[in-house]
Amino acid sequence: MAKMSHQGIVRRLAAMSIMCLAAMDQSHIAAAQEEKRRDGGSVSAGRYRYLGEEAWMERRYDDAALFYTRAAEVEPDNALNYYKLFRVNNRMKKLSSALKDLTTACEKDPSKAEYRTQKAKLLVSLGQCDEAVEEYKILQQQNQASDIQPNIDEARRCAAEVQAATSSFARQDWATALQYFNMALSHMEQAPDLLFMKAKAEYETQDYYGVISDMGRILKSYPSHIEAYQLRGEAYFRLGEHDTAVNHFREGLKLDPEHKGCKKGHKAIKTLLKKEKRGDDAFQAGQYKEAIDHWWAAMNLDISHLAFVRPALLKVVKAHTKLGEHDKAIEEAHKHVNNMESVEGLHALGDAQIAADKFDEAVRTFHRAFEIAVSIMSASLL
Repeated sequence: MAKMSHQGIVRRLAAMSIMCLAAMDQSHIAAAQEEKRRDGGSVSAGRYRYLGEEAWMERRYDDAALFYTRAAEVEPDNALNYYKLFRVNNRMKKLSSALKDLTTACEKDPSKAEYRTQKAKLLVSLGQCDEAVEEYKILQQQNQASDIQPNIDEARRCAAEVQAATSSFARQDWATALQYFNMALSHMEQAPDLLFMKAKAEYETQDYYGVISDMGRILKSYPSHIEAYQLRGEAYFRLGEHDTAVNHFREGLKLDPEHKGCKKGHKAIKTLLKKEKRGDDAFQAGQYKEAIDHWWAAMNLDISHLAFVRPALLKVVKAHTKLGEHDKAIEEAHKHVNNMESVEGLHALGDAQIAADKFDEAVRTFHRAFEIAVSIMSASLL
């Protein structure tokens, strides 16, 4: 018999481990069901908590949540059941569910300082810092706040930062809003509403990569967040990554086929690409005047969309050169360079100047392109 490879052995052991864990899960559940049958259809809350603790220790968190939920059904007024359920949901990063469990625990046993302290901390993690401050006030009133002053200070600081961020956002003071959102979010683990507002401010300040990153975080935890798909798609659009933008708008439309923002974004890109293709096809067919008209029609859909306009303008320069309209080609190339110097733009300008027999100007233009290329290369080596 051929020897099994090292990878094969590892895969087989992993498969056996998974099968064993699955069997253990089923055996624990089956044991609880058998006990319930023997006891005439009832299992004590204590037994469910015991099974929950076993599952917790073995990191079978779904089973632990199930057993603690059953315990709460048997003893709905026992705060301990909800606190243990909170621990499981908190470990599984289901923070909204964890807060619900902890709130119930506090309602069932208002005097338990540990429950309220954990609730206040969780509220900060969820971005509800003003509510966390109120929970700490209750602890102070109960004379149970001896070692939590640093936590109280953090909650108050966080609440003030959230207030400053949202006020700046409402005034459309995007830079200040971003400053305070970053400060506030440093206290938090899951605060999708505040993170979305931060991303909107990033979009307004043209930090499109920041938008993509933050919306990616939201979609990882909330994959049905349509507005996150829309905003992320708009950021990709502004970067000229049209295919990726279309994919995001489509994902949003899968969730809601009538979503206005995603429909508008999807249609805008399709219209833009259609006009661009008409220009490209006309250029390939030697119909340079028609190509220029199609490209300008595409650019005029949104002249501020520089990720598209700048490369399209270079195509226009080439088309004017093909038509022998050298002065016009130079004029359009200057628009590109005056907007922002780049090696590609300067090369296009230099080529247009050569075609117009303006050799001295072309030499200066190509020299400037060389300087920029060297500068870029030097910066990349730092």
